[in-house]
Formats: sequence, C-alpha cells, structure tokens
Amino acid sequence: MRNTLLRLFFQLMRYSRPRVGGSPPVFLILQYRIPLGCCVHGTPIYAALKAAHPDCTIIVATRSLGFALLQHNPHVDHLFDTPDPGSSFRDLLLHATQLRDRLQTRGLRPTRILQDASNRRGKLALFALLLRLAPTRGFAQIPQLYDEPILYDKSISLIANNLRLVGDGTPHHEPAVYFTTEDLTVAQSLLHEVNAEGQQLTAIVVQGSGAQRNNWHEERFAALIRQVEALGHRTIFLGTLDEAPAINRIRALSVSRGTSLAGRTSIPQLAALLCSCDTLITVDTGTLHVGRAAGVPMLVLAPSWQPAIEWLPINDTRALVLRGEDRNDIPSDYQLDEISTESAINAFAQLTNTHPPLGSAREQRIARLLSNTRA
Repeated sequence: MRNTLLRLFFQLMRYSRPRVGGSPPVFLILQYRIPLGCCVHGTPIYAALKAAHPDCTIIVATRSLGFALLQHNPHVDHLFDTPDPGSSFRDLLLHATQLRDRLQTRGLRPTRILQDASNRRGKLALFALLLRLAPTRGFAQIPQLYDEPILYDKSISLIANNLRLVGDGTPHHEPAVYFTTEDLTVAQSLLHEVNAEGQQLTAIVVQGSGAQRNNWHEERFAALIRQVEALGHRTIFLGTLDEAPAINRIRALSVSRGTSLAGRTSIPQLAALLCSCDTLITVDTGTLHVGRAAGVPMLVLAPSWQPAIEWLPINDTRALVLRGEDRNDIPSDYQLDEISTESAINAFAQLTNTHPPLGSAREQRIARLLSNTRA
C-alpha cells in the first residue's frame, strides 16, 4: 500500500509540472552538498554543458561555499544563493516553493533539472521533484524519484560520473575555480607581503579535514618542509582559521621561515593565490581540489583507505600522488603511515625537475581562470 501511494504521489508531482521543452535548453542544477571538494568536482559539468549546448542557459541553486566558488564562473548564467532545503517534508516543500517563486520572478523556466553525483541523496531528489518545474536527471539513491535515474559507477572518478549527466561519451573536463582581477590583486598582495624577494614559492597544506584520517606524521612533515626551504623555496601555509594551531605547531617543529596565510583568503582568492605559486604540497583536503582546478604542480600525500580513482588527480601529469596500497581498515592512529619522509623528499625533487618554476606557467594559469563574471 505504501509503495502504491508513493508511486501515485510521484506521478501527481510530475503531472502537475508545466509542459516545457524546445530549444535552447535551460538547465537548473541543484548543488547543496558543500564540502569544497564536492563543489569543485561539480564544475566540469558547467563547461561540458556549454560545449554540448552552446546556446543553453545554466542556472545553479546552491549555498555557502558553493555560491562563493561559482560566483565568477563564466559558464553559469544565473546563480541563486539559497538555504539548505532541510530534511523534513515540510521544509523541503517550503524551500521548493520559495525557489520556484524566485525562478518565476526572474522569468526562468528550466527544461531539465540536474543533480550531480555528490548530491545523490534521497531528500535532494525529492526536493527536485517537489519543485514541479521540469523532468529530473540525477544519480539514483532512490531511482523512482528521478525521471532519468543514473547509477553511480564506482569504477570511474567522481568527475567522470558527473559528466555522465551531460551525456555518454562526454569528453573529460578538468575542474575550474574562477576569480576576478580584484581577487588576483588581493592574492598577489599577500604573496608580495611574504615573498618580496621573488623566491620560488611553495604552498603547503598540512591539515586535512577533521572528519577523516588523512593527516601525515608531523615530524615527517617538518623534515620535508626543512628540505623544501633548504632548496631555496619560500613557503606559505594555507588552511582555515580553525587549522591555524596545527599549522603553527608544524611550523615550529620544522623551524620554518614560512608564513601562515590561514583564513586570509576567500575561495576565489585562494584559486588566484595557487595560480601564482610554483608548487603545492598538500594532504587530501579541500585545498587539494582548488589546487587541481588552478593547475599548479602538486605533491599530494593521500590516504590508502580511500579509492584513488574517485577523488585524486591520478592521470594528471602536474600531480604526483603518494599513497600506500589500497586498504579497507583504518587504524585509529593512522597518519598516512605508508608515506616515508625520504619518499616525499624524492617526490618533491622529481616534481620540481619536471615542472620547474616559470613565470610563463604562472601567467598561463592566471589567464585561464581570470573572469569578469559576477554573481
């Protein structure tokens, strides 16, 4: 009886939608999962949609970090800063009504609603259905909620899964985080403040998400930092304000001459700053994904308990990834134990030999992501 009632409800929601269609298409993308990596890995969708449908309109409804990250993306035509839809049916219905009204006020009529692989949650699929605007396409946690359900494929990357929203055979697109001239000015002012001599510049991220075991042994990190600075590199440390104590602890342990810029940049300014660096050393955390979007050469210290293919830039020649063999168990005291200090030092030397610091490379990275688009 319950399943029958649910099917009738889903059919009613679809029947009550206005008839839409025709060309050019108008895509509404719902991006409510806002860990930074999820937001960054969703950006290839926008470029791929524009490549496949040059005359399409792309609307994104998102929040918080998602809005900050997309506010200068030239592929996004309309960006809505919206609250989390909530989890109760009442909240979902309320926020669906509010978003629908905002779209109608702007004269926007989506012809398709898309949800990427990071947003494959039942409540978000129900939210898309409750909008009653257009057919839905997304990754099926509850297939019945979508007009076009897609099963997540664990054998390919998160980006590759996301691009399946556009269509089978969609060419690969790398992530992109765009910034303005003002963002670039702020970033380069910070860098001049800490590197007025113009030394080779290496950004370092020593602290990962507190929710996952992806930090490296502090004494190993300290030894790597000492070697990087001995090679003549100026170092800067990146992270959030909450991560500043851990950053300062490792700086003290390594007797580093580097400067912490933790908490001093917005997401677009962080992208501009990383474009202006020569290398990035990072654990597997949000800044890694912004670094990938920036195209800066990276040494990535990654955990072995998470499949490399899902999140890591394993086929990117600008990224050298160190990790152990795949494992399913996560010891309570795990700290990337498989990565030795010597292997990290050797990998950094290999990275800088393959991608030597060049002003032209920094200029190319900046030119690719510099935008005059504003939300």
